[in-house]
Amino acid sequence: MQKNPLSIIMNPKSIVYLGGSNSLQTMGTAQLITLITGGYQGEIYPIHRKEKTVLGLKAYPNISSLDKPAELAVIVIPGKAIPGVLKECGEAGIHHAIIITAGYGEIGQKGASLQQELLAIARKYNIRFLGPNCIGIVNAHIGLNTTWFPNKYRAGKVGIISQSGSYVTQTLTYFEKLGLGLSQAISVGNQADIDMVDCLEYLGEDEQTRAIALYIEGIKRPKAFLRAARKITARKPIVAVYVGGSTAGARACSSHTASMAGPDGIYSGFFHQAGILRAGNVMELFDWTMALAQQPLPKGKNIAIVTNSGGPGSSMADEANHCGLEVPIFSPALQEKIKAITPLTAAAVNPVDITMNYDLDLIYKKLPELILQGQDMDGLLFYGIFGSIHFQDKIAFTGNPAGNILNPMKSLLEKACDEFVKLPEKLKKPILCACFSGREDDAVVRIQDGGIPVYPTPERAARAMAALWEYATIKKRNRDESNEGENR
Repeated sequence: MQKNPLSIIMNPKSIVYLGGSNSLQTMGTAQLITLITGGYQGEIYPIHRKEKTVLGLKAYPNISSLDKPAELAVIVIPGKAIPGVLKECGEAGIHHAIIITAGYGEIGQKGASLQQELLAIARKYNIRFLGPNCIGIVNAHIGLNTTWFPNKYRAGKVGIISQSGSYVTQTLTYFEKLGLGLSQAISVGNQADIDMVDCLEYLGEDEQTRAIALYIEGIKRPKAFLRAARKITARKPIVAVYVGGSTAGARACSSHTASMAGPDGIYSGFFHQAGILRAGNVMELFDWTMALAQQPLPKGKNIAIVTNSGGPGSSMADEANHCGLEVPIFSPALQEKIKAITPLTAAAVNPVDITMNYDLDLIYKKLPELILQGQDMDGLLFYGIFGSIHFQDKIAFTGNPAGNILNPMKSLLEKACDEFVKLPEKLKKPILCACFSGREDDAVVRIQDGGIPVYPTPERAARAMAALWEYATIKKRNRDESNEGENR
């Protein structure tokens, strides 16, 4: 079986870089800085015809002057020079490339002809390449980032394949704020050579990727895509956003990546056949994959809600019902157990509303564990994260030295959060949280870094829980169809 070219492109031991200089006024230099500072441990060989060093690295006048061929070429130079450079790569024994430069199939017939010229050269020299008109790649586990923006959050379990470069680079700061860790991200651009099917097959086999997010403007090889996706979704989830179903969307896709869009309904049916969850927008794409990559799947759709505020709990319950989940009344026996450990003012029916309460052991351990340890509930939606940031102004007002009160509180909070994040694995049930504070709150940081997603609104947490249930039904459908096939 032929090796997937992305095995080298996403894990190169050495990179020759064309387009970097000592001037910050070029896109190529900015991306080279990201590559150098991102933690990548392989060799980097900048090519520059005049400079002896580029950003502190030894520069080479041309590719043929390298002592040995690099495993990957990253190309960010004017389009007219790329055919010659690609030929030079082939002659030097470099068989993998990322062509970031735009101005090809997406600009019309002239650009399409130039793209075919690149493809012909690549075929002649056995070169496999991403692009053109892409932003590059991220492999967070080895610190590899050829995009414009730095990837500051820790490596995670969500893989991204996108026909938009922005969704694997400009989103990196958004992912950091949300606590979403990437495994790998691939910008495919015009898909002249390597396409979305190749990327799917690669991430489908990647052990570090537990959920795959797709941004789609059009699919080149629908039969191969369907075959690859169905194989993958039997064991790991795929979530997709498709933006070519409207007149305006199709027009934008054509001018963006030269993609041929299709009717919206056809893509919905196509995704259903493939077992792909269709997100309504990019926010849902990343919200859902974040949950799917980190949480166990629910065995049913009965969801419990724990909150210390009535409004957010009600919002969660309402949205959960809208998404097809159930928020059933607890059994009388469970209600009595809840009443025994909560204040008299608490509601024990589901949602459990304990009102404003700072009993950390109750909030983070006793209540969630009590509710989820039985067979009736399949998952938990939680609102009530309040870290030490919320007490700093109160302490300052009283005039007490902050350390005398805040440090013990932080210690208790850390212990409570550490117990909380163990519950999904311990009980084999998903927990998703909502909090209007972000990572400026140490409790949010502790919970997100522990593997439980924390969403900025209650509704987003509820919709992510619904995505977990939808994928659970997809896996069950796949098993049933497989069993039927074996019994025939």
